[in-house]
Amino acid sequence: MRGLVGGICFFAALFCIVGITTADVPNLVGNWTGPYSEYNAKNGFSEQEGGFFFLNITEQNNRIFAGYSRYTDHNGTDVIDDLAGVINSNGTEFSFVEKNNGYSSGKIISPDELEVTYLNDNDPISVAIDTFIRIS
Repeated sequence: MRGLVGGICFFAALFCIVGITTADVPNLVGNWTGPYSEYNAKNGFSEQEGGFFFLNITEQNNRIFAGYSRYTDHNGTDVIDDLAGVINSNGTEFSFVEKNNGYSSGKIISPDELEVTYLNDNDPISVAIDTFIRIS
């Protein structure tokens, strides 16, 4: 009896491990945009209702992705930054870095919606919360 229980526990654990490793990796390739709320130590709090910040994920290989972000800064200048990121093993969270422009982490809400938090320790420091919708 003890061997039967041990065997069942072994196969249950094996099933759980196989389930985790074979989970589908979400496809993030596409163009994303949406509203954000920001705090910048120089300019204070601000909000944009949408269309001012874009994520363009141009390529993805398994859980690693790359692309660029595009936005208009406080001076009205169009800014484009390369980015690269990873999707966590659970398939619902991710992190990415923008060239010379901080770090982001987020959650995949649905196949076409992301929530992203942004942190930048450059002077002046800034943080943001973004909600992105896939537009193509």
